[in-house]
Amino acid sequence: MHALIAIASFRRPDDLRVLLDSLLVSAAESQHTMDILVVDNDPSGSAEPTVRAFGDDVRYVLEPQPGIAEARNRSLDDFAGDAGYDAIVFVDDDEYVSASWWDVLATAAVNTTAGVVTGPVTSIFPDATPDWIRRGEFMQRAGHRDRERLTAAATNNTLLKRSDWERAGSPRFDRSFSSTGGSDARLFADLLAAGVTIEFCLAAEVFEPVPRDRMTQRWVARRAFRNGVVLARIGVTKRSALLTFAHGGFLAVTGFALALVDLVRVRGLHAQSFNRTLHGLGVMSSFFGARVHEYKRG
Repeated sequence: MHALIAIASFRRPDDLRVLLDSLLVSAAESQHTMDILVVDNDPSGSAEPTVRAFGDDVRYVLEPQPGIAEARNRSLDDFAGDAGYDAIVFVDDDEYVSASWWDVLATAAVNTTAGVVTGPVTSIFPDATPDWIRRGEFMQRAGHRDRERLTAAATNNTLLKRSDWERAGSPRFDRSFSSTGGSDARLFADLLAAGVTIEFCLAAEVFEPVPRDRMTQRWVARRAFRNGVVLARIGVTKRSALLTFAHGGFLAVTGFALALVDLVRVRGLHAQSFNRTLHGLGVMSSFFGARVHEYKRG
């Protein structure tokens, strides 16, 4: 398999350097081949010196139009323009991969009929991480069985086959989600609706160091609320606006009830009940036009 590794980047030169180093190691360990593309979404071109240091091993393009969807679509432009790529793989610029990652992910893609293959993202905690973050599992993502079929995916460790993308009509990332986030969730929801299947590959692991500024109740609450708004906007519930609002109310009430159970059990704050409550409030608020502009630039 020959794939395009697509990285949308915005002002993370140190993280980007670590990721690129790890990708080149992983490429050297694999029977499959890759080209690496960095799409710099900073109009000042701040990622260029980092990328140029890798010479011909990494390609650099500038996408000056602000927005995460714009940067992701620029990588799809490159993918669409080169028929030699069997797949495009999305990874985030604040992650790094294992030495076996590319061989495992590509081999899994070759051996499955699924059009999308996604792997786990493991959080790496810094020293002095608050106990409530670890105990409440706020930064750990939900686990899945190997080869489990999923109903969602993100662009943090995901391979999309060209044949399935083209068969689904070559969908793009929705620019209306550029400042709020969620354009990846929307794209994969569209692919699912078109009959493309998503499969989990347990061994294709990437790692994400958790920034200290994310380990606050304010940050996790804002992210959970935003995810609820996005959930309503992408139409995952497949309901009318009123039923979507009612579904949000159900999530909020049951989440709050679970939170009370956690307190009674002296479990403390836990992501499952906390996120469910905030997701519900986000879904309900979306009914009134609420948006969380997580990626808005001043």
